[in-house]
Amino acid sequence: MRIKMSSTMALPKYEVKGEPLAGEIFQLRNDELGRDAVKLMNERFKGNSKVVLDISEFKGNQPVGHSNTYRRFALGPIVRELYGNNVQLISPIVSEIALKNGKLPDATSTYEDLGVVVYSLNGSNQQLAKHLVEQAKNAGLEVKFPMVFYGLKTVNDDKFPDRVSLDLSDIALAYHVPILSKDASNFKSDDSSLVENGFPSKVGQGDRILYTAKDGLRRLCRDWDLMLDAIGGNLPNSIEAGRVSFLKGEAPQNLEDALKGIEAEKRRQTEAVQLRYGKALEIMGKQ
Repeated sequence: MRIKMSSTMALPKYEVKGEPLAGEIFQLRNDELGRDAVKLMNERFKGNSKVVLDISEFKGNQPVGHSNTYRRFALGPIVRELYGNNVQLISPIVSEIALKNGKLPDATSTYEDLGVVVYSLNGSNQQLAKHLVEQAKNAGLEVKFPMVFYGLKTVNDDKFPDRVSLDLSDIALAYHVPILSKDASNFKSDDSSLVENGFPSKVGQGDRILYTAKDGLRRLCRDWDLMLDAIGGNLPNSIEAGRVSFLKGEAPQNLEDALKGIEAEKRRQTEAVQLRYGKALEIMGKQ
């Protein structure tokens, strides 16, 4: 379920170049937009080394590296603030659509954080897991584990171990992904489910690997071996190969279909609950 809120943002002009994919995929780089975005991030999270990033090592127009969960979801809202609402971080679904169509730059030599997975309310990052799940409940979302969250925003909060937390943004999406309950295993790169919800429909054989955990909150990454890694608990960890990619313009049709499918499933579940409730009332009335 997408969380929608109205907002008014200034729209300076920045030039970005990327790969066409219905909209356009581009990486945050050491250019005018990238420097302004990182500068704002560093100002807002001053003193927190888990978020603040020194990009002086990057050459002009070189992709901004050292992505981690906190930096990604700090930069996402900032880039939208600077560039406009027609830009958003790529989702697990868009990542797979872009990968399938050869539109992800340097996909086999870089990694990208795509979201987080909540497996349970105990274990790794349990305080953050409870925080996100509570927000999801307050937003009217069905909570069913394992649950993928993306479109988040990083906020300063001294009550958390890293002095930051993750909140639902106005474009956040959270949904149940049953395949993440399976043990780590191979999957096929041509599995049609990848471009429908960002994950394979089955595991056991194939040329790619899905890594999963059993508890807590874990970061969701696509790495240079094209693995889907939903096992890492160290949210601030990063290396230079980390990337932050955006979609400019309209989402690919597959994404729109996937979002409609998620909404339809939520409606189906709600209707089923209402039907059971009605039958229960009917039975009680006959007693």
